Amino acid sequence: MPCDRRQFLTGVAGSAALAIAGGGSVRAQPATGPATPTLPPMSETDWDQLAGQFTLDRGVVNLNHAGVGSCCQAVLAAVDAHAREIERLPSHHIFQYGPKLEPIRRDLAQMLDCDPEEVALVRNATEALDTILLGLPLRPGDEIVTTTLDYWAMLDALDQREKRDGIVVRKVRVPVPAHTEEEIIAAFAAALTDRTKLILVSHPVNLTGQHFPVASLCALAHQRGIQVAVDAAQSFGQFPLSARTLGCDYLGTSLHKWLMGPKGTGLLYVKRDLIPGLWPLFPSGKTRAPDDIRKFELIGTAPPVHLALAEAIRFHRAIGADRIAARLLHLRDLWSGPLRAHERFHFHTSFAPGMSGVIASFHLRGVNSGDLFQRLFREEKIFTYNVARRTSEFQGLRISPGLATTPSELERFSETMLRLARELPSAA
Repeated sequence: MPCDRRQFLTGVAGSAALAIAGGGSVRAQPATGPATPTLPPMSETDWDQLAGQFTLDRGVVNLNHAGVGSCCQAVLAAVDAHAREIERLPSHHIFQYGPKLEPIRRDLAQMLDCDPEEVALVRNATEALDTILLGLPLRPGDEIVTTTLDYWAMLDALDQREKRDGIVVRKVRVPVPAHTEEEIIAAFAAALTDRTKLILVSHPVNLTGQHFPVASLCALAHQRGIQVAVDAAQSFGQFPLSARTLGCDYLGTSLHKWLMGPKGTGLLYVKRDLIPGLWPLFPSGKTRAPDDIRKFELIGTAPPVHLALAEAIRFHRAIGADRIAARLLHLRDLWSGPLRAHERFHFHTSFAPGMSGVIASFHLRGVNSGDLFQRLFREEKIFTYNVARRTSEFQGLRISPGLATTPSELERFSETMLRLARELPSAA
């Protein structure tokens, strides 16, 4: 149904899923049905109007969308509406929304190119991946291979399992940055043994945005009877993603990052024939059959935020996955280009084709990254992420603009960094 531009700008309509076709016309698109086809380019004016759908504090330049994304006004309105509906008769309504999740499950499965019966709705990527890492049956001496760059919560889960169950965790060091897929594959291959049962691989790495060749690693693993779990917290929603193409056995992601969904929403993918053998974090008893993907959703009373994912999916689909991926790369290049040309900036991210996406990290040589983070936030009103909080291998700042970010904000950031490169002395 046609929808005028005022609805697009204000988000007052029940659905914010509005695609901008050629010439700036705006049309609504249903959440179900075929995936969004290839769409014409959007003008900078259109992107600027889309950025207005978000409620960010424009007094601060937010460059940490990889931490927690922003959701549009329609998603916020849906969260509020569902919460208010529950409060009309809480002990009745909150236990009635389960069936309403099924269309959302189907839509997410379509986005991930998998069977809906392989998708569980959870609260975040950590919950999804902990379900895999802690629920996979392993014996003392069995091995899991990952990297030193993987997300801290996953490394904590592996450390706990190592101490509790006597498994062996092998943490691979990969080049930072890696400019070819072969470098990464070789690092993983060298760590595999006859006792390896699982590979945990990020797609991409949260600290640097490094893309790992997940499909090739899955093929390598499966040749040796090894399963693969993918941390897709930084890929799902950022660019088109297919579980079938990747060939992975398990996958976990947050939906409040690049899908721009409500806070506290995530997705767990388990290949259908592996569901019976994976233990849920919360026992499901006889409530769910061992082969039912919904056994991973029984966490007790939970807020109905997942229902508002319908609006986030509409919004994402209407823009188009390919257009989102291209826009985010464009935003990355807007700020990184000027810094890459300056000798004081060292990047931990490879800009070789296919080796990174919107996330990139760098170090201003001779300047402590923690001090730089604090100065940017407190004095310059620019919010980034200090990677040294989570790794001892290198320091620097991670930059991750989102669809709510404007080119003028990125220009302000790059100009600020170039000024600081002139003003701040390099430590001896």
